Amino acid sequence: MCDDIFIKTIIEKLPKIDDKNAWDLLGFVNEKKEVFPFGNDSKIIGRLFEVIVYPYLLEVAEELGYKLFESKKQTVYPDFYFLKPDKKRIALDIKTTYRQFDKQGQIKEFNFTAGSFTSYLRNGTKNIDGNYSDYDKHYILGFLYSRNEGESIRKVNLESEDISSIVPAYKDVEYFVQEKYKVAGTSKGSGNTDNIGTFKSKIIKDFQDGNGPFSKLGNDLFHIYWENFPKYKDSQEVKDKLFNNLETFTEWGKETKQLSTEQLTRLEKYLSVETNKECE
Repeated sequence: MCDDIFIKTIIEKLPKIDDKNAWDLLGFVNEKKEVFPFGNDSKIIGRLFEVIVYPYLLEVAEELGYKLFESKKQTVYPDFYFLKPDKKRIALDIKTTYRQFDKQGQIKEFNFTAGSFTSYLRNGTKNIDGNYSDYDKHYILGFLYSRNEGESIRKVNLESEDISSIVPAYKDVEYFVQEKYKVAGTSKGSGNTDNIGTFKSKIIKDFQDGNGPFSKLGNDLFHIYWENFPKYKDSQEVKDKLFNNLETFTEWGKETKQLSTEQLTRLEKYLSVETNKECE
């Protein structure tokens, strides 16, 4: 049972996953009552989920006594934030990804991106609404879906055709709500960007439970790790002086004295446990 009241309230307010009428949007409609299917562009589908959840997030804000605000610019973090009575904020970013399958039809491991690690994490006012210090907590509402191979691609006129003839661009939606650091991984979201990547899994429950490495290591080590992770455009010389995984992060922490004795102990204990798991 989730004891995080923010996560619990969002889950209570959002439609149930099996309510396809709530999750499956069909297309853009003009005044002629013509429906233009969305297509499977992931950016468009990501925006659709933001549109779907907005009224439910308003209910969350009312339930908890917060005020809800949406980002004024698409490139500014976060997608939404809740203003609490004490004037502190809670960030909520919407993230999406789609399932991919191997030749045997089994789902491959999937992950999400979790925002930039070179902007507001290092400069508290860069690409963020307000200041990073304004925020108490940071959450991700992540959606997993499958692309629908039978999706509609032609426009449909609702005056002469049945809306049920439109096949959505996506199906089988699942989601999770979790604090960002609990789902963050130790690798970038992709090789040529400066985005945090989450850990990888084949099941959404791992994300719902927040089973990432920093969930055990702590929010403090999450921040130190990603505030110092090498940038894509850093020279090889700079990258060699930094780190790219928890093992080299530990060595970097010892050499630079950027980590306390307690933090190093926490890291070494975690790595020891993970190594023993691999040997079993």
